[in-house]
Amino acid sequence: MRKRKLIILYLTITLILGVQLTTAAATKPLAGKKFVVDAGHGGWDPGAVGVNGLTEKQINLRVAQSLRNCLIEYGGATVVMTRVDDRYISLQSRVAKANTSKAERFISIHHNGSVNPAHNGTSVYSATHARPQSRDLRDKVQKNLLKMTKLRDLGANSANFYVLRHTTMPAILTEASFITNPQEEKKLRNPEYLWREAYYIYRGIVEHMGD
Repeated sequence: MRKRKLIILYLTITLILGVQLTTAAATKPLAGKKFVVDAGHGGWDPGAVGVNGLTEKQINLRVAQSLRNCLIEYGGATVVMTRVDDRYISLQSRVAKANTSKAERFISIHHNGSVNPAHNGTSVYSATHARPQSRDLRDKVQKNLLKMTKLRDLGANSANFYVLRHTTMPAILTEASFITNPQEEKKLRNPEYLWREAYYIYRGIVEHMGD
């Protein structure tokens, strides 16, 4: 009799834990989804450079790493990174890795530059002839980034960027702000600011995938 009670107790606990685990998994909005996160530039290619020497390649990687963490920890997604350290990766290699991964979405992280140090603003791009999913992802990420940066709205735009043209999944490229603006460069040195940027990109992705 005691053995039977223990078996029943074990089965009951197992059932309860199973329900809890299933419920926990269900709260992950991106569970079962795969994303490619692309940190622009790298290695000998610094991208845009701030007046005090901060390079775009550094910031792109930090935001990309934070976005990866948000997608995995909060979203329950699988993430493929095109670059995980300071090395040059060709555009062709980035696209090839993305297309081979069979991911649902491609997000390329960049920051803008200008010869005018006063210029600043937020924009997100999809391909010139992008499919509707890319445009929707672009629009929702742009909306969320604007909430975070509170910068001038430079638009949800279209462009003929290589990584947007040649990826087989819906794709966007973010330009959250201008590293060449001295005040913005100072903000971009703050890890918390970079994490918030990544988190708001994540929020846009979740909104898009939930539609």
